[in-house]
Amino acid sequence: MEISVNTKLVPVIGKPMGQSLSARMGNRIYESTGKDFYRFPIEAEREDLEAILNGLRCMNVARIGITKPYKIEVMKYLDEIDGLAQKIGAVNSVKVENKRLIGRNMDGLAFLRSLDREVGCKLEDTNFFCFGAGGAGRAICCTLADRGAKSILVADKLEDAARALADDINTKFAPIAREVPFSDAEELKRCVQQADVVMNATGLGMYPNLTATPVHKDWLHAGQVAFDATYNPSRTKFLKDAEEAGCRIFNGKGMIIFCGMMGYEEGISGSVDYEIWSQVFDELLREYAVPVK
Repeated sequence: MEISVNTKLVPVIGKPMGQSLSARMGNRIYESTGKDFYRFPIEAEREDLEAILNGLRCMNVARIGITKPYKIEVMKYLDEIDGLAQKIGAVNSVKVENKRLIGRNMDGLAFLRSLDREVGCKLEDTNFFCFGAGGAGRAICCTLADRGAKSILVADKLEDAARALADDINTKFAPIAREVPFSDAEELKRCVQQADVVMNATGLGMYPNLTATPVHKDWLHAGQVAFDATYNPSRTKFLKDAEEAGCRIFNGKGMIIFCGMMGYEEGISGSVDYEIWSQVFDELLREYAVPVK
């Protein structure tokens, strides 16, 4: 596409950015819908983040995507942060409005839209178990709490991180969370078996750890829902085990797509059907993703 003085820019900042599909996906959607927008990656050093943001606020920028490892760091350079992102303690989307930088966190909201599309459960009746208290796990669990989940249990190899997340949920949202010690296999088993939705936000099962999973297969059972934030491979060891145990499964593809859709809707005030985003995502995954046997 040709970039002109009228083209609205939509950069994505992070490091590393070589494997990111976000910019490519956005540009194919813009092109297919005839929108004069251009999305591009910026691989930034931490010490340059403030200067980059201050430069972008003076350019023809609609919004800025923020990815690893700057979702927390970016917050101190913003003019405004919405309430949910403030409670989560991380931002992944920045709207540029009259040179002001306004932060949001769409990760958890995108997960909820994906959950609703795949399962349609009532949050107030649903017990969640999350492996992983890092970026994705924190955003998902906090958003679930914000939207009225019945209960949330969290486990992480870094037990202090899981404890901190549970404490944050209980103090900032509602008293519905508890840390489950990762070192206590019997308690993990009991809690996983009682959960309605079991989530893997650890990254276990991604290349090169393709045979890794945070949960034993016999802890899972029919009637449960299993989610893995990973989308390559499309079925991790965790999801394969869950499917064999009779669980309904879905992966992080929908979460990535809904993040893109929400950014499109916010920046352009329009919408594109999920199926179109899905088709573009699948094409890009075949072209650019790391091959998985």
